[in-house]
Amino acid sequence: MTEQETTPPQPAPEEPLKAEIPAPEGLETDSSAEAEEEIDLNHLFPGEETDLNELFPEKEMRSLLKKVQRNQKDLGKMKDRFSDSFNEPDSD
Repeated sequence: MTEQETTPPQPAPEEPLKAEIPAPEGLETDSSAEAEEEIDLNHLFPGEETDLNELFPEKEMRSLLKKVQRNQKDLGKMKDRFSDSFNEPDSD
């Protein structure tokens, strides 16, 4: 029998590999759309008396507030659906 040379394991590369999956044609991702368009907080929160755009000039904060406002609307819709389903009489 002959001895086989074994190679020691190679160290991992310092920078991790990043796999990018291309988006389907014609579709934009939310992050790229939000990065390109300026978010007007005064339009999203019309009842506020102060200028929200001056109060929150950072793009990241505006994006977060837009997501919070969207989630608040979604929660309101879900609450309405649940309350409607509980108020309907059961048919047996």
